[in-house]
Amino acid sequence: MRARRRESGIVLVLVLVFVLLLVTSVATFLRRAVLDATIVENRDAIARAEALARGGVNLAIALLLEDRLRESNGGLQAETPHDVWSRAESLELPIDEEASLRLDIEDAAARLNLNALFAEGSVRDGASEVLLVALLEHALREAEIEAGEFDPGELARNLIDWVDADQAALRGGLEDDTYQLLEPPYRAANRPLLTVDELGLVDGFDQRVIEALRPFVTVHPYVDGDGINPNTAPPWVLGVLFHGVAGDYRLATVDTAERIVRVREQGRLLCGENATDPVCTPLSESVPGEVYPPLSYTSDVFVVRAQGRVRDVRRTVEATIDRSVATAPLVLSWRVR
Repeated sequence: MRARRRESGIVLVLVLVFVLLLVTSVATFLRRAVLDATIVENRDAIARAEALARGGVNLAIALLLEDRLRESNGGLQAETPHDVWSRAESLELPIDEEASLRLDIEDAAARLNLNALFAEGSVRDGASEVLLVALLEHALREAEIEAGEFDPGELARNLIDWVDADQAALRGGLEDDTYQLLEPPYRAANRPLLTVDELGLVDGFDQRVIEALRPFVTVHPYVDGDGINPNTAPPWVLGVLFHGVAGDYRLATVDTAERIVRVREQGRLLCGENATDPVCTPLSESVPGEVYPPLSYTSDVFVVRAQGRVRDVRRTVEATIDRSVATAPLVLSWRVR
């Protein structure tokens, strides 16, 4: 009897072990199945969100071309907050119960074009270096970077050397001397900047300087660009309008920027002195003297940010679009995040 009981006990233990293993296997299988289903669901959501964002870029291009058509059919030749593309700012379109598309379109001339400070392989004017120094001082101060950590004058000269076509450094010697000592070595670009992030290659610029400058600057268009559009620039960019009389330039004061904002809030536009449209207010009434570089009132380059959302998944496409050839808009940059 005792032997049978021992055998029964052993069998019971084995049964319990097998049951435990079976339960563990089933639980593992169920967890894996749920995990796999979640992964597939997330991949599907990511793909759908990105497809929505890509479609948003196409929608933005259509709006930009519609605006171009209106201008060619007698509309005001200027980029303004009243344009069809501008009214899409922060536009959110519901797609269904779990998906939506958010769209933002920004005039590239709403920021200061660093490449507009150069022409034909050299600085556009002697004021370019002065503006760069003033801009760097302002941006570093706004970013609360302590004075003395960077020399704005040195940074400005290094940037000029990076873009201008010659090989001579403004401080003496050759532009490439510094860059050839790095690992890996490289050379000064001697061409227009292609991205704001390219500043990271310029001697003296680190990520803090780039992030301090980013809210104020662009690099589009690469060539033949002008200055800021006072009708589309945000208030903080209006603060870097560089103006003055007889070459005595300085950045705009807070009062000057506020005067421009008040004109826009009244539904009016800032225009050149020869503008005849009744909604125009001469820029000189708000900004005394000349502005350098000359202001942009029209633009063909725009930055589009389209965000697709599916449930909690978001994908954003940021594209820079050149609409100068209406039949074939050109994508200058494309980034998915």
